[in-house]
Amino acid sequence: FEVIGEQQLHCESCEQRVGRLLEALPGVGQVRAQAHNQRIEGLFDASALEPAAIAERLAQVGYETRVSS
Repeated sequence: FEVIGEQQLHCESCEQRVGRLLEALPGVGQVRAQAHNQRIEGLFDASALEPAAIAERLAQVGYETRVSS
């Protein structure tokens, strides 16, 4: 995911917060959020969770995202 909204990842604390938030979702494994390039990468079970559900969870805490290739 790429963070595109006004609220950006600014620091290591933001990165850790996003990681904990997403890893709490069923079907999500390892997450790596990177403030330097505004990307959030993660491993998830596509049969248990849609990317849209991940984006929705990020939106709930203020991060507007889009799926990056």
